Amino acid sequence: MTLTQTAILTKRTIVIIIILMIVTISGSIGYSIWNQYRISQIPPVVEKPEMKFGILPPINFPASKVTSSNYGYSLDTVTGNLPETPKFLKVYFIPQSSVTLLAPEKSIALAKNLGFPEGPESVSANIYKFTNDLGGEMTIDLATGNFTFSASNAEKIATNSAQANLSDKDKMVTDFKNYLALNNLLIDNLKNGKSNVQYNNDNAKDSTSAQVYLFPINFDNLPIVTPLFNQGLVKAAVNGPEINQYPRLNYTYWTIDQTTSSTYPLKTAQEAFDELKSGSGFVSIESSQSKVSITSVYLAYLETEEYTPYLQPVFVFEGPDFVGLVPAIISTQN
Repeated sequence: MTLTQTAILTKRTIVIIIILMIVTISGSIGYSIWNQYRISQIPPVVEKPEMKFGILPPINFPASKVTSSNYGYSLDTVTGNLPETPKFLKVYFIPQSSVTLLAPEKSIALAKNLGFPEGPESVSANIYKFTNDLGGEMTIDLATGNFTFSASNAEKIATNSAQANLSDKDKMVTDFKNYLALNNLLIDNLKNGKSNVQYNNDNAKDSTSAQVYLFPINFDNLPIVTPLFNQGLVKAAVNGPEINQYPRLNYTYWTIDQTTSSTYPLKTAQEAFDELKSGSGFVSIESSQSKVSITSVYLAYLETEEYTPYLQPVFVFEGPDFVGLVPAIISTQN
């Protein structure tokens, strides 16, 4: 092959390569444009709630003296708006406990430790009643271990401690937790949860009686609240500064199955706010004013004293001397 022929062949090769490159690039660009168009025509995948538990039972709030429509509301949050909330939220299963073989023996030991050695008397298949020689009474649910007691020496304790200073809230909470711990009742969820103290006298320094409340820690990044917002389900009356002097005590704790849950659709915060204004909300803390300022709106899980099989969320509308609750799940029956 001569040099001239080689040069011609080289030029042809270069031209062919350039043409192939142009065709390849054009094809790639064309395919990319077509693929983007194709993707844009695909309808978006609509995420749907699981709703494995079916229609949830309605939340049974206690009787209230007022309805939420009795108030006028102003929205005074930091942003001036209602918060954005997710479309779905998990509802958790709370299994119903059954009576174990050791439950009667454990209840007898607990009653003795708490000062109620007489009994048991079988009130029902699951309920034992114990008493003491002072006329006090204690009932224990054998299935759940929840209990309540009232001691007849409450008036005596109140009289003997009339000069007691109950202004130290932290000490009252610590003493109550120590009391529960001594009786193997202080589980971690209560040990590390929030607490509250309410005096039976408006002046804390002059008060000789108070109520101490314990709440579980946040669950799935949401707080746990009760229908009586400032009152936990584990609570005791305090009439004296000494440990072991609790004239009344209620211990209600529900074990949530963290492995069994299902997503459910949520109302928007605006929908929940409209329900509050229309009277479909529950007034947990009643304001003495007819006009209520809502300064905080958030989601929380609700626990009640009565057993319910599901841990459901609520919207909390909070302001000075006011708290309103609205069920958050759309599918909950009214």
